[in-house]
Amino acid sequence: MQLGWIDFSRSERNKIIQTLKMLEESTALDELGIGVVRDGYADILFPGISTLQTRAKYFVLLPYLFAMAERQSFKRSSEILPWMHRQEDLLVPTLIKNSEDTTGVIGLRAHKQGKSVKVKSSSIYWNGMRTFEILRDEHLSISNVCNIIYGKQLRRNSVEIKTEAKSGGTEGFDDETAGNENMPLFSSITPDYAIMTEAAIELTKTEAEYLYQKMTTAVGSRASLLAFMLREKCLFPSFQDINEEILPDDLRRSVELAKAFAHFISGAHTRYNVIFSNGEDADQTERYREWQGTFDFDGFHLSDVLSRINGNLLTNAFLKEFYEVSKAGNDQAVDRLIIQREKSIKRERAKLGKPQEYRYDKPVHDYLLNYRYGTAYTIVNDILRGLEG
Repeated sequence: MQLGWIDFSRSERNKIIQTLKMLEESTALDELGIGVVRDGYADILFPGISTLQTRAKYFVLLPYLFAMAERQSFKRSSEILPWMHRQEDLLVPTLIKNSEDTTGVIGLRAHKQGKSVKVKSSSIYWNGMRTFEILRDEHLSISNVCNIIYGKQLRRNSVEIKTEAKSGGTEGFDDETAGNENMPLFSSITPDYAIMTEAAIELTKTEAEYLYQKMTTAVGSRASLLAFMLREKCLFPSFQDINEEILPDDLRRSVELAKAFAHFISGAHTRYNVIFSNGEDADQTERYREWQGTFDFDGFHLSDVLSRINGNLLTNAFLKEFYEVSKAGNDQAVDRLIIQREKSIKRERAKLGKPQEYRYDKPVHDYLLNYRYGTAYTIVNDILRGLEG
């Protein structure tokens, strides 16, 4: 997955870099550089969802906080984002106090240590708010929104001064631009409780209805598996347990291909562990032999998998070669290919062939790709529970 942003804020740039670093190190191990395929299907099935998201509530808490920011008075636009981050920190103990289940409260662990998290929910959920049209203009960055809020404040103050100077104290705006200050930046939702003292991580029914409507009707998500799960009110135990037979044709095909690729690339990940352990992990060796003997090479069509995403030539070439040499049962060629691939991706951080630097103690990637299903499950579950009131 390729990410980019246009912004003039160094602080925001640093926070995004921190977010990407967390994603790389903690939740999306990708020694063989197949993330472009994994994320491509994740974006098809669960757009707007990222592995760092924890609970659906933040999709409404952030618009609430920005609405609060519009009612504040700032001396300069650069004060707004730090103010937002302070409110995010202040919400942590409130959410802990009022929630029945504090799982997923961002900053919970840091709060117990008397600290605050570096990567805020506003950074983690911003792309999702764009996707679900919670943010009215998908092109706006956080800094853009802060600048607009400050601009509204300046216009409001200017109008107040001009209004007071008019004879008779008539109300109104001197120009159309000033009159636009009441245009909301976020799709309208208003809390019916005091945010900073009464918020809980669970959604109210109104909030759940709001998110249900946004996720099932937004252009970028209405045809997704996420929207289907919400509309049909269905949750599956795991990604591999999804019953694709009940899905619309195009969505069913995407799930079938994603499942097939997950099983295919699990062979490469298992062989990676065999190499990393120098063949001493008997379980991984046995699992690779089982995969090699049971995987349906003839029934798997890599070209179909790659046709649905925007991949890149080097990744496609690696996947095609791995298919050929593993189907042929040429273990030496498989090993050379995997070692070479990791070196081209990780460079000096490559683990294979460096026993003095990296000691094997457990499998590095020992699970099937789930394309962010775990996070999507949590988000959908939060909304469905909220709809029940």
